[in-house]
Amino acid sequence: MEGKSTAGKGLKMAEDQRVTGGPTGAAQGRETPAGAADRGGANNAPAGADGGRGQLLTSNLAGRLLMISAERVRQLAKEGWIEKAGKDQFYLVDVVQGYIRFRNDSERRATKSASASRVSDARAREVELRIAERERRLVELSEMIALSDQLVGMFRAELSGLPARVTRDLQIRRTIETAINDILDRIADAAVSRAGMVAEGSDTKPPIAPNAA
Repeated sequence: MEGKSTAGKGLKMAEDQRVTGGPTGAAQGRETPAGAADRGGANNAPAGADGGRGQLLTSNLAGRLLMISAERVRQLAKEGWIEKAGKDQFYLVDVVQGYIRFRNDSERRATKSASASRVSDARAREVELRIAERERRLVELSEMIALSDQLVGMFRAELSGLPARVTRDLQIRRTIETAINDILDRIADAAVSRAGMVAEGSDTKPPIAPNAA
């Protein structure tokens, strides 16, 4: 009886060993559901892993976005305006920001070039005026007005004595004087008109009306 009791205890211990002491699924190399989930998450990177630079575009798609040719996109990338993400690969944000930088720089250069061109034209004009002045092709306006006043005064003085030189008949003299004064008045009006246009920088020269008599 004692031998049977001892054998029964040994059998029970062997069964307990099989239930509680055997290897677990993890120890046998079997993967748990949690481990599978962890491994799958490592392989599937979340959206935005590119640092917020948007999706990848080819040069063709980037060109359509910017309304330029794909070749122009590649040229801008070669010049350093648009950063490349790989062979013919560009991030959306890099494309847009790079093109904006390029346009801003182009406008700045155009403005600077136009300003430099105006300065250059002004300097060239100044040189031309100095040369013309040295060659006596350019004189001061005040000098010309003074000369014109002097010549006109001499002309009027000479004409005022013309009737007496022509005839002693007083009636004829008055007729000649009237005609001379009419001519001088029309010339004076034309001179004033042209002087005003010269002061305003106009090149239009109105004709002097002929004597209607």
